[in-house]
Amino acid sequence: MADALRSQLEAGPRDSLLDVILNRVQKSGKTVLTTRIVYVARLAQRQNSSDSVRALLSRVIEKHSSVDGEITGFLLVYPLCYIHVIEGKTPQLMAVLREVLSHGADIRLGETRVVSSCEDVPGRHFNGWYVAYNPSGTTVEHMDPLDAFGAVKGATDINTFLRKAGPELLAPTDHETRRKLSNVDALLEDVPAQELVLSLTPTEDAPTVAEYLDIFDAPVNVDLESEQVWPMQPPLKY
Repeated sequence: MADALRSQLEAGPRDSLLDVILNRVQKSGKTVLTTRIVYVARLAQRQNSSDSVRALLSRVIEKHSSVDGEITGFLLVYPLCYIHVIEGKTPQLMAVLREVLSHGADIRLGETRVVSSCEDVPGRHFNGWYVAYNPSGTTVEHMDPLDAFGAVKGATDINTFLRKAGPELLAPTDHETRRKLSNVDALLEDVPAQELVLSLTPTEDAPTVAEYLDIFDAPVNVDLESEQVWPMQPPLKY
């Protein structure tokens, strides 16, 4: 046992999982990794257009697109909630999410949930950042939270819609694209209902944006039990 441990120490530090992944990515010839994050949010005040949400998020997207490459995606606003998918480099997207939280009071942002997150996606769904408003005819303002199975299905339905919507939107200034964005419920496939989004925002089977950032964008801080004992234990000798 001691001989085996001594051999490992003499061999030097082993590669971490991150080292292995980055080495594999480098060998594949990739120089930029693209991340895609989808989150849903509840609004505390009914919206009759996308204007106020668009105004805030467009500034955030533009700010972080100018730093390290373009952020693409799609913001779909309902009267009481919205779906937002963002694509870009991981640090950019984390910065966007942090600003969403810090400026949430400006649009009376309520509950948020990250329903999908994937690093190193094969390609982007969107070639620009698009915004649309979908006026819902429902009078329902509150939905019970989905269980684990329902949350997975709901997130899958939203991702399916986004995957189909991307190729349909050719360019932000294209006439046909503008026509589709003006009537998404009729001209795009599988548009999620507002009720689905409202039932995802309170579910506990997906992290809030704040929880997501704590998990994936905060320094790891592990308190070892041995470090909480005084006097400190002497170092091991081999």
